[in-house]
Amino acid sequence: APISTKWVDTDKTHGTGEPMVRSRWVARDFKDPKEKDREDLFSATPPIELMRFVLSRQATRRKDGVERKTLFLDIKKAHLAPLCQSDVYVELPEEAEVEEDECGKLIHWLYGCRPAAQAWEEHYSELLCKNGFSRLKSVPVAFVHKERDMVGVVHGDDFVWEGRDKDLDWVLGVLQNEYELKNRGRLGFGPNDVRKIDMLGRIIELTEEGVSWGGDPRHQKLLEE
Repeated sequence: APISTKWVDTDKTHGTGEPMVRSRWVARDFKDPKEKDREDLFSATPPIELMRFVLSRQATRRKDGVERKTLFLDIKKAHLAPLCQSDVYVELPEEAEVEEDECGKLIHWLYGCRPAAQAWEEHYSELLCKNGFSRLKSVPVAFVHKERDMVGVVHGDDFVWEGRDKDLDWVLGVLQNEYELKNRGRLGFGPNDVRKIDMLGRIIELTEEGVSWGGDPRHQKLLEE
């Protein structure tokens, strides 16, 4: 039977004062309780200490006196990138104006499908490995490029890369050629770099003394409300 679907609207304002709503058409492919231990239905999540390690590299390591920076990228429509290799059918929304006995067959995975997260992880991992990265066995969403002396960590659709400017430009190009993305900024002292950025509910700030890491006050305000 086709999987039921619905629209999910999310308020992305986050206390900025500027109204911003993200709407997604998602599948309601709820997992069977018997499948709760199946690892192939989920993508890995890096420990928060690994994010701190990436920032520590920027603050403490230099190669040939060249400044190291951290690049933050947000992939748009990430779970829609991998092709759906199975025969999966979904109910279509009212906007499709189809008959009651008609449904849709997925070409790409849809948010809310059980295999979508794992398919996305394998999709970007294959791309990175083709371009010289090694995937960590202990944390499969962390990547190292020995020749370019750079590391990267992926959390869902958020990518964080540490390295020199030329190497960050290179990996940005690799991902831009494959995905639609938002370049959220490069933490550094250059004229086009940012000094402060938010990531996973944390505020990261670069100063002359190093890199500071603290909670995002917007989340505290949301809890208080």
